[in-house]
Amino acid sequence: PSFTYELVTHNRFVIGGVVSATAPLDDVSRMRFSDLMGRVFIEEKPEMKIVRAGFLNRALGHEPFENMLDAYRETGVIDAADAALVRRVFPDVRYLMLAHIEQDQVRQNHDQSETDVADSKEDAKKGDYDQVRVNVSMTTTREMGATLTIYDLRQDVMAWTGYVSGSETNSNDTSRTFNKDKRWKEELVDVFVDSLIGLNSGEYPAPPSQDKVLSNIFEGFAENMPEPPKR
Repeated sequence: PSFTYELVTHNRFVIGGVVSATAPLDDVSRMRFSDLMGRVFIEEKPEMKIVRAGFLNRALGHEPFENMLDAYRETGVIDAADAALVRRVFPDVRYLMLAHIEQDQVRQNHDQSETDVADSKEDAKKGDYDQVRVNVSMTTTREMGATLTIYDLRQDVMAWTGYVSGSETNSNDTSRTFNKDKRWKEELVDVFVDSLIGLNSGEYPAPPSQDKVLSNIFEGFAENMPEPPKR
């Protein structure tokens, strides 16, 4: 209840970092995602006073900083001893923010559609469609979900937590036109589609980057911060 808009705008936050339960992140990825979270909050909530994770890493020292993130990754909660370390190096900061990636899945899918095509406008008027255009859309989707924890360093309590999921999709669209003769569907279209979705065809697009999906998730967190009271 004490996590109000007034306190949010009158106190400083430090980004503790980003960890993942799906696969361990190396030091570079942790800092990249942590910096991304800081940038998103600064852009979306300029009224919040944000200290980026790089400053905390420098103040704590790399090993204590990584140990704090490892403990948070394993338990999903902020250890009181780690909170005390943060409080010691940043006595004027009230809130510590950490994000925990809970889900990171990539899916591939394809959709097929067929459209009748006439050789000419005259044939189309007569309803004479001798060709068919086959459209195949290949999609690769990345879906991620993360938990944000905001810890009150003064009261030693969790002030706020929430879960946000998001997804992004990349697609490749391919089309080919066939004549409607000589068993076109069985002999040609099926071969065309099978060649696109074959395991080794490489026609599926690369998955969207983690950074792109996480940016949307961090925006979701920022949007859920306390709002000013209505008058």
